[in-house]
This record gives sequence, structure tokens and C-alpha cells, in this order.
Amino acid sequence: PGGNVTGTSDNIPPRRQIDLALKLLPQAKRVGALYTSSEVNSQQQVQKMKEYAAAKGLTVTEATITNVNDIQQAVQSLLGKVDFIYCPTDNTIASAMPNIAKITVPAKIPVFIGDEAPIKKGGATAGASVNFYQLGFQAGEMAADILAGKSKPADMPIGSQEDVKIIINQEAARAIGLVIPEELRKAAE
Repeated sequence: PGGNVTGTSDNIPPRRQIDLALKLLPQAKRVGALYTSSEVNSQQQVQKMKEYAAAKGLTVTEATITNVNDIQQAVQSLLGKVDFIYCPTDNTIASAMPNIAKITVPAKIPVFIGDEAPIKKGGATAGASVNFYQLGFQAGEMAADILAGKSKPADMPIGSQEDVKIIINQEAARAIGLVIPEELRKAAE
């Protein structure tokens, strides 16, 4: 998009996480936003999430951290105030997911994040994520077109995926008493 740079983005619209959360928790009215205050990408995602959540009739409570040492206090500040927690694609939050789950699972608060690893290995409940293999393949195709002289980076929009994969951590869902509808269970990894 101008200049000599193009590529792909793993950005997932926050509406995907909110819509998934509402499919699993149709009675939810309150969402917590847990993110690192210094990550600009997280700030932008949370702003978009707040706009979408408002349109869906949800109230949003924010809890920010500056580093992993703030996790416990931030998560505990959301307990009793939210029906579920939304986490943007945030490096610090993703790496701290096991510590987040140690608080949210006993409190029976589901956590939604758009990153596969914190769901499968970190204890987050569920999320909509890009397929990184497909995203890399798409970037490779773009690079091949540039190298073959078929396209110029300046003329190529940033590639993204509209199709996302639903990932549900069945163990985490069971631990908080969340029943996964059959249609979602079949569609999920």
C-alpha cells in the first residue's frame, strides 16, 4: 500500500471474539478488556471492541497492565464485574495466559483471545484465530508475484484472512462449566 512494502496481517476483528463469546454466553451483558496499555495494537483492538460491544448492548470494564507483574491485580479487578474477558492479540497477555487462567478458571470466567497458543496451551477458553500456515502461504504467493514481476509492492494491499478458525479449549470450558453447543463443537478445533 504505497512505498516498497506489503505483506499479510494476522489482525482479527474484535467482533469475531465478541460474537463467539455471545454464542457461548447468550445472556452475557458485561465484558472485561484485559490488555497491555503500552501496546498500540492492543489499544486499537480494544477501542474497536468497545464500539462493537456497545452496539451489542454490552458494558465494558477495562483492566490494563504495564508488565506481567500486574496480571494478578488486573484480572482480580475484573472478578464479579464481568461475564467474560476479551483479550486482544497482545504479546504480554498471551504469554501470561497460564497465570490469567489460574485466576479465571476457579472464578468460572471465560477468556476469549484471538491467538491459538494461549487457548491450546495457556488455558484461555476459546477464540477465533487466523490460520498462520495459510497466512504464510498467502505472503509467499505475494512475494512470488513480486519476484516474477507480476506485481509491485506499492500496488498490493495488505493481505488478511476473512475466514478464521474457531478454537475451543474443551478442558478449560469444562472446568468453568461452559457447555459448548454441538454446532460450535463441530466447527471448532
